Amino acid sequence: MSDRIFSAVNKGLETIKIEVEIKTIFGKPAFIIIGLANRVIDESRERITAALSQCGIRIKPKKTLVNLAPADLDKKSSSVELAIAVAMLQLYGEVKFKTDQALFLGELALDGRLRRIKGFVSIALAAKELGFKQIYFPRANLGELPEIKELDFYPLVSLQEFLAFARGKLQLKKAVHHSQVSESNQQIDFAHIFGQTQAKKALEIVAAGKHNLLMFGSPGSGKSLLAQALLSILPDLSEKEFLEINRIYSLCGLLKNSLLTRRPFRAPHQSISKVALIGGGFYQTPGEISLAHRGILFLDEFAEFKHQLIEMLRQPLETGVIEISGGKQRCVYPANFSLVAASNPCPCGFAGSQQPCRCTPYDLKRYQARFSGPILDRIDLTLRIETVEISTLATKQVESSSLVKKRVMEAVNLAQKRYVDTPYNSNADLDSQAVLALCQIEAEAKKTLDLMASYKKLSTRGYFKLIKVARTIADLKQQRTISKEDILEAFSFRDFFI
Repeated sequence: MSDRIFSAVNKGLETIKIEVEIKTIFGKPAFIIIGLANRVIDESRERITAALSQCGIRIKPKKTLVNLAPADLDKKSSSVELAIAVAMLQLYGEVKFKTDQALFLGELALDGRLRRIKGFVSIALAAKELGFKQIYFPRANLGELPEIKELDFYPLVSLQEFLAFARGKLQLKKAVHHSQVSESNQQIDFAHIFGQTQAKKALEIVAAGKHNLLMFGSPGSGKSLLAQALLSILPDLSEKEFLEINRIYSLCGLLKNSLLTRRPFRAPHQSISKVALIGGGFYQTPGEISLAHRGILFLDEFAEFKHQLIEMLRQPLETGVIEISGGKQRCVYPANFSLVAASNPCPCGFAGSQQPCRCTPYDLKRYQARFSGPILDRIDLTLRIETVEISTLATKQVESSSLVKKRVMEAVNLAQKRYVDTPYNSNADLDSQAVLALCQIEAEAKKTLDLMASYKKLSTRGYFKLIKVARTIADLKQQRTISKEDILEAFSFRDFFI
């Protein structure tokens, strides 16, 4: 009869329970791991052997067979090594331990220490649903500990510590969840940005409604500074959003000593690869668009990104998810982010400004052709950033980010009350049917909307996006219905390059 120990691995954000079955059979002495274990786990044999020897236990000269079930699932994580080692301790009679409701996670070092694993947050959240009551995990993952009731967490430093505990020589302390403290990273305050009244208003709309924004302007006009200041007025995370973000970051191994408490702000360079931006690779890991989930994806020098990369943003901008398929594995990751892009209006950067432009009409046409119609149609606000006059720099700024954030939070709360008992979280999430059902427009505003949409030749998507922006503007004013002024203001944020 074989002993069974349980571990878990992540397939994307889905957690799969792994049963570790172990048995000695007749045959040439060997230590064999089966169950679609890849090379990472295949090398686990040497780490487990060395770790057990540090505990004074040698692999017996028999054919030891370890099966990782389910057998049809590729195992690419070394987090099952602690479970295999515990199974061998049980098999050799070194410990007698009840393991039916225990989950063992951890990668072993050669000296028996337990190393940090990736994806701990997802596994911990799924453990209760999988029927477990205790989790034994590396102490290095202690900072990623979520608050889960009716589940006991036991952090371990090494295999030797677990062996002493299982033999009754040591008492393990349960890990206690501590409230997370917000990161003290410095943010750019709106009060430190001179002028740019319309740009600040656009950022306020983006933060309140989770819309997409494209800024264009000459070099030094403040596009990057404005994008970074947006982080200071983003609404606080809900409990659901908090867990979603940390599951993704834990899977990528980006959590160090604590869970994230702020919305992410990702700003990849234009030389980024397809896999790094979208996700994928051998381990099907999330890309930058998933790391920006529930936050901001800032693409500076938007026109300098490869055309293929820009076009790949179409699906996640529309659906809020990205599906990655490769080989035997298919993963779906969330990618519900707000795109904030910044670009020069032309190759020299001065088209439409007070500085003389050195580009030919052909250069302008070719440069602006880098932004395809489908991508521009998915952007809610397009705004030209003008260079601030020197005289404006002497003016005193009175409105800080805290005041703007207060308005944003009030608008978000109003929208959430409106969308209660619906699958929508923000104005940007609405589909066309939801816009018609949930966005009340005054009669005069509807006439103005239809007239301007016909004049501007808006697409159907552009038409509904404009209504959603107007709805956010109305929310910032704490209005129940969309007025004519809200529609006109929404149209003012659909600027042209020149």
